[in-house]
Amino acid sequence: MLNKTGHFTALSLYHVLRFDRLLYNHYQGLTEKEKQLINNSLKEKGITTRKTDTIEVSADYEHEYVYIFSQRNYPWHITEKNKEVFELLCKKIAVISRSANPLLLKNPYDYPNFLSIKKMYPQAKFIFIQRNPLDVISSTMKLWKSRLTEKDEFISLYSKEMNVMYQNPLLLFLYRVYYTLVFPPGVFEVLWRVKTGTDSYLKNIQYLSKDDYISVRYEDLCEKPNAVMNTILTFLGISSQRDFSGYVKPRKLKLTPEVSFLKTFIFKKMKKYFTYFGYTI
Repeated sequence: MLNKTGHFTALSLYHVLRFDRLLYNHYQGLTEKEKQLINNSLKEKGITTRKTDTIEVSADYEHEYVYIFSQRNYPWHITEKNKEVFELLCKKIAVISRSANPLLLKNPYDYPNFLSIKKMYPQAKFIFIQRNPLDVISSTMKLWKSRLTEKDEFISLYSKEMNVMYQNPLLLFLYRVYYTLVFPPGVFEVLWRVKTGTDSYLKNIQYLSKDDYISVRYEDLCEKPNAVMNTILTFLGISSQRDFSGYVKPRKLKLTPEVSFLKTFIFKKMKKYFTYFGYTI
């Protein structure tokens, strides 16, 4: 939604898939041709959305930079180890976009990493989207079950780890046992990751200036997209007349059985976060 305002330059699927050729394609006038090749490939594979929801995908689909890291065996969040490749990515996008617009980036794995990022890049600003942990854990489990039931052709385009899994029958079997049993043990690993991230946020957000971040709830964004987006844009010093109501379709989500069974346990483990953002079970 932020990218649709025209005030940003966003990382795209094209940037991820053609990272090593971005400058060559740009200076040889091949960018649009390469994007069309990606779109043709998506069409041939029958990929129109992300499969897990109705978000349409194309070469210009706003993507996550974690896949630049994972394809090259780097940590999945910004560190000193991958800082150089991250900065190279930013510089390449700045050159080929020919725009002075700020760069809009997304990576869930950097959610608890904001203090380190702020130290590396003092001008960085952050938009945090909070969500009821029960829905986050349930959504993650549904995502795994969907990808393990049948091959997800879209993620196979850019995820090295998922391709390794799909090509290894034993590994695929183990993942299915871990995430898709009647009561999958993987739910505790997902809970641990969510709790670790939110604990870090609650512990460290006090050290980030309020001029450098805004935190909104996913539920409020769904219910009042225009109001929440205008709040975000005001924080960023940007104005837009765009109507965002068509981008969000609120829906009632049913918790997976294992999350429903564990909801009291999850609440107790993450009570501080639930209380801080006004969530209940």
